[in-house]
Amino acid sequence: MEYGLPHFSSRALIAVAALLVPVAASATCWDEAGQWYGIDPLLLKAIAWKESRGWTGAVGPKLPDGNRALGVMQINTIHLPVLSQYGIRREDLFDACTSQKVGAWVLADCIQRFGATWKAVGCYYAGPASKNVAAQVEYVMDVQRYYEGYRRQAEEHSTASAQVASYQGD
Repeated sequence: MEYGLPHFSSRALIAVAALLVPVAASATCWDEAGQWYGIDPLLLKAIAWKESRGWTGAVGPKLPDGNRALGVMQINTIHLPVLSQYGIRREDLFDACTSQKVGAWVLADCIQRFGATWKAVGCYYAGPASKNVAAQVEYVMDVQRYYEGYRRQAEEHSTASAQVASYQGD
């Protein structure tokens, strides 16, 4: 399902190189979401692991403002008024692919606001107006650790695939 979420075109999104690593193309929602917004799919996966441990049915606790975080990317229901303009309903956030794409959209907005920095990842967690730096730092440190793990896995998989291809060529 493709949604017409706004694409950010600022130079900040092009300059996300500090957070990005090229990933082999494949037709997964992670890859599509990353490609739409210029974000490494492995970073999106790391955020999803931190947010929900990969559980598509995750529902966060009720927040002080009455909102909740839903789905694999724990999308805050504060975004529903904007998302509804693009045909995305509350229940759609429990669809893994929709959640991944909306999560990339939220992160892209943070990147546009704060640049290609880990501050943008902290913004994903706490929102752009948050002053809770300690919580953002703790969140970012976890995401960095998961991101490095996903990058290592991808590198090992790539190396193993190259070795198999080389062996088959002999």
